[in-house]
Amino acid sequence: RLRGEGLERALDSLDPRSRRIIEARWLTEKEAATLHDLAGEFGVSAERIRQIEAKALGKMKGVIGRQAA
Repeated sequence: RLRGEGLERALDSLDPRSRRIIEARWLTEKEAATLHDLAGEFGVSAERIRQIEAKALGKMKGVIGRQAA
């Protein structure tokens, strides 16, 4: 199983759009979605998807870091 309790808690800290992006890019058993795939889905640029992804990963890192402390 790919997801652990810490990962689930970190994902729960995200808004639905950010969570969808992270799951589609990193947590899928099939081929990961590209920035352009998600840009089309959300009607924004690929750069905006990259920005949302970076912010979400940073937030998740903070949540996981607090759990480890």
